[in-house]
Amino acid sequence: MSRAYRISVSESVLRHIRVEDGLCAGLELIEVLPRERMAALLAAELEGIGFERKGERLVRTDPDGVEVEIDPVAATVTVRIAAEGEVALERTGTGAAARPDDERARQELRQRVRRELEAEVDERRDKLQREVSERLERKLRDLRQELDRVTSRVTAAALKERAAQLGEIEELSEDPESGDLTIRVRL
Repeated sequence: MSRAYRISVSESVLRHIRVEDGLCAGLELIEVLPRERMAALLAAELEGIGFERKGERLVRTDPDGVEVEIDPVAATVTVRIAAEGEVALERTGTGAAARPDDERARQELRQRVRRELEAEVDERRDKLQREVSERLERKLRDLRQELDRVTSRVTAAALKERAAQLGEIEELSEDPESGDLTIRVRL
């Protein structure tokens, strides 16, 4: 009669995980003036609310780690967020072997424990990814409102400039609450 031996192995894993999420979308900007002039008006407005020029683009990193990058010529916005962390896990597995020095049984047990550890690392990475995506979604709601106000101000400035090019502005009225703009021009 053979005797079963109890074997155990311990494994640990230390991983640095990094997850990212992002989105690129167009800004709803009516081209009242030539593209270059609209881009200049947009850039000036963005600089006024805290964006910094980085080459041809305007960039802002918010305190919550969200990076917003706007290309004023293409009228596109790119929003990115990233998070990272360390995952340190330890696990001990036990099993049975026909001999106390059964290396094959020990290796199979070690591989099973490693797979379990890797599965847990993947779960933690997925959880962090979900958290990052949720933060991005919340940020997009606020950012959309902010950028809608910016594009409204840029469009109003462009309309005023275009009206002045067409003739003499006789009357100009703006409702700050609704954003309505009325311009009367004598041609």
